[in-house]
Amino acid sequence: MKVGCSDTELVNRVCKGEVDAFGELISKYANAVYGVAYGKLGDFHTAQDVAQEVFVKTFKKLSNLKEPEKLSSWLYAVTTRECMDWFRANKHKEVYKLAEQVDTPQLESTEDTLLKKELQSEVWNALNTLSEANRTVTILYYIDGYKIREISDFLGVSVDAVESRLRRSRTSLKREMLSMVNDNLSENRLNEEFKKKVFQDERMPETQFRRVTMGGSDFDDSDLNTTRFYNINLEGSSFDDINMSKTVFNNINMHLAKFVEVGLWEIEVSNCQMGGAHFHDITKHGEGNRFENCELQGSSFLNCNLSNVDIKDCDISGLKVNGVSIEALLASYNNK
Repeated sequence: MKVGCSDTELVNRVCKGEVDAFGELISKYANAVYGVAYGKLGDFHTAQDVAQEVFVKTFKKLSNLKEPEKLSSWLYAVTTRECMDWFRANKHKEVYKLAEQVDTPQLESTEDTLLKKELQSEVWNALNTLSEANRTVTILYYIDGYKIREISDFLGVSVDAVESRLRRSRTSLKREMLSMVNDNLSENRLNEEFKKKVFQDERMPETQFRRVTMGGSDFDDSDLNTTRFYNINLEGSSFDDINMSKTVFNNINMHLAKFVEVGLWEIEVSNCQMGGAHFHDITKHGEGNRFENCELQGSSFLNCNLSNVDIKDCDISGLKVNGVSIEALLASYNNK
């Protein structure tokens, strides 16, 4: 697990509204939660869905954690319960044949896809010969380089027990298969994209996003009403068919961001860099929007109702409204 703040410090910071600390928490425990889920469900895609569910629920319930120093074992318990819920909801499905449901990039050939599925099936069949306890330890050890002590803390068992389970697994799996397990788990570990998925989950509409790097993210058909964005990189992000009413943006990099059919009434935007941002089909509704001390250089508004927009102390050079530069519009207005 990544070195950084202690679990107690992370929990306290998240509870104080520092959502960047929650990002650190995800980075620290994402593959541990995901690995446990995979060990129980046997499918990477389903395990990722379960892991996302765990972290969304964790964010909402973290303030109820009485002993923050036991965060890791609490996450393990939440993951176990979430897997049990999944089993109950999908009791008529063949759990260990879910690899066919994995989304595969279109650039891969049919042959590549079949080979990948065959490899994943072979690796899982090997892991499935182990007891669940031994399998879980093995997955955690190989999926992200977790140390014996970290696995011990996460699972709430002794270091000796972890070492014993790992030793039995290595004995059971042949050397060649152990290498395949290692490679396959490493290849399928979670990365920063998973963190973005958690933060973009539509069930977190009032999250106080702070200091989170989300550049190039796509927000589609979501409810972000009353969301607070602070100190975030959203450069090149796309917002499409979203309710963002009463949202606050402060100190945000939104260069080249695109807002299409977005509910942007009663928003407050301050100290933001929005050069080259694109606003399309934004209608008037509710109280006015306010832009203060923002860079709007080169931004464009197309088919937008700007009658309730208040722009104060902003750089609007090169800004265009329906293809016409703001300079030309102001000149036309002054000549009347």
